[in-house]
Amino acid sequence: MEDLKIDYSLSKGIRTINVVIFSYIALFVLYICVTEGIANRFGAFFICALIAFVLAAIMILRNTLWLPAPVVLISNERVESNPQGKKSIVVDWVSVSKVTIGMSYFVFLVNGEQKQKRIELSDLRYEDLKTVKSKIIELCEHKNIPYQND
Repeated sequence: MEDLKIDYSLSKGIRTINVVIFSYIALFVLYICVTEGIANRFGAFFICALIAFVLAAIMILRNTLWLPAPVVLISNERVESNPQGKKSIVVDWVSVSKVTIGMSYFVFLVNGEQKQKRIELSDLRYEDLKTVKSKIIELCEHKNIPYQND
């Protein structure tokens, strides 16, 4: 079965364009910093160029290395939820004994119904929420895990 990945970050094409633009800006202001530094002119123009270089470097890193995790990732092995500003939750399908499906949440009963792991997905768009619900139901049926609507 295919994995379901819900990600609200920028697309790869837009990230590539951002990296190119901010790389150009970083190189240009670095050139200004070097020429002003060689001429021993450490005035406002040098400071502004230095600040612009730091901001461009931060934007390059934000579009390459500091990418946010997907909001929801559902595979045959696990369900991962990484809502912004909240604690990420990982549920392995091996330990799930029952699933309760609510309007915008899922409750996974794990370890023989001794523990509950609740995944709140109220921040998702309605279409994405429907897709996640259908994928959870599909995997429950495939793995013979009982589920119920709440």
